[in-house]
Amino acid sequence: MYLKIKVLGGGREVGRSAIIVESADKKLLLDYGINFDEKDRPILPLHVRPVEVLAVLISHAHLDHIGATPYLYITGNPKLLTTRPTMDVARLLTIDFLRLNSLYVDYEMREFDRMSSSAQFIEYGEEIQVDDFSVQFFNAGHIIGSSLIYIETPGGENILYTGDFNTTQTWTLKPADTAPLKVTTLIVESTYGSRNHPPRGKMEERLVQVVEETVDRGGVALIPAFSVGRTQEVITLLYTRAPYLDIYVDGLSRDITEIYSKHKGFLRDPVLFNKVIENINFVTDSSMRREITRKPCVIVASAGMLKGGPSLYYLKKLHDNPKNSIILVSYQAVNSNGHRILEEGQLPDHDVGLIKARLEWIDLSSHAGRDDIVKYTLQYKNTLRNIIIVHGDYEEALVLSTRLREIIGEDINIHIPASGEEIEITT
Repeated sequence: MYLKIKVLGGGREVGRSAIIVESADKKLLLDYGINFDEKDRPILPLHVRPVEVLAVLISHAHLDHIGATPYLYITGNPKLLTTRPTMDVARLLTIDFLRLNSLYVDYEMREFDRMSSSAQFIEYGEEIQVDDFSVQFFNAGHIIGSSLIYIETPGGENILYTGDFNTTQTWTLKPADTAPLKVTTLIVESTYGSRNHPPRGKMEERLVQVVEETVDRGGVALIPAFSVGRTQEVITLLYTRAPYLDIYVDGLSRDITEIYSKHKGFLRDPVLFNKVIENINFVTDSSMRREITRKPCVIVASAGMLKGGPSLYYLKKLHDNPKNSIILVSYQAVNSNGHRILEEGQLPDHDVGLIKARLEWIDLSSHAGRDDIVKYTLQYKNTLRNIIIVHGDYEEALVLSTRLREIIGEDINIHIPASGEEIEITT
């Protein structure tokens, strides 16, 4: 019997993750996400006919993993497996995505609703039968509801798809679980395949230090942050380490934080998160937004790359005062406003002149770094025969491949497929 893995997106690139797993002429689809070109227009994965797949398995709510999935519900209605928080977060992200990109997208919220109504929500560790496949989801430690997907195929192969995962415990989530120790094929992300992150504790101390120094001198600390995950991590850290701070949350970050509160059972410390929610402030209108820029406080606002949203509004208001600080804690893609201010110190096309405020970038990544990926992979060394590296630039994937080969040896097949490539594995 054979196993085929076809990469429809996410091969030698970050984004539009989409992978077909085929065994005994039956197919599962792992994620179906989007990417964006240099002009911020959506790029879709390669096409798959909805009728061809037994089920769609979604690892988490980020658009690069779920953003194209509603296309499958224009003419089809495949079964979908995911966690409840994933669908709740994805709804808000999709509404925001369509608001900005409706000209380029052929689905509407009614397709999302069809997708949602087709979903079977799965708990971590629960075993689900999809025809002759056995499926389990495990905590991936990336964002709320994010999952490692473990599949036992009709042909006897045991596949683990990491999606995006994090092996470091954070203030909101436990580290990624270990799947059953009989994985034969690992499909692993390589976003940071060539790099390690700085020690988490030092980055957290740095963030608290910069915020405290800013507030002590009468300034405002603006923290543009991803609305899903990074915002909740930052506010929990700051409240725990410096509960006397005046903390405000604005934009989509506010709405996502409410979803985190709704699904506290997925969090590392639900009691602590309750206290955080009770002691921070949510920005509710424009007058409140203006008011808080005039007093010492912390503002955590979307979007994390300063592409828009309230964070860009606050940047315009706060950038020219040396008492203030702009603290970037999210990944800054090339060509993003966040990347540009780190490189150039200004955004003249957005009415942001030379930035006089203190400007910092602090690494609080929710992805595993190179050595963490290797260490995680080693858990499956006794049964592992194939590693398929996805969701990373080719250079990142190549460095990771080389390191895995050094540590694990020559007996394992390692593939770095491009999008559109199919890998056939003999079982």
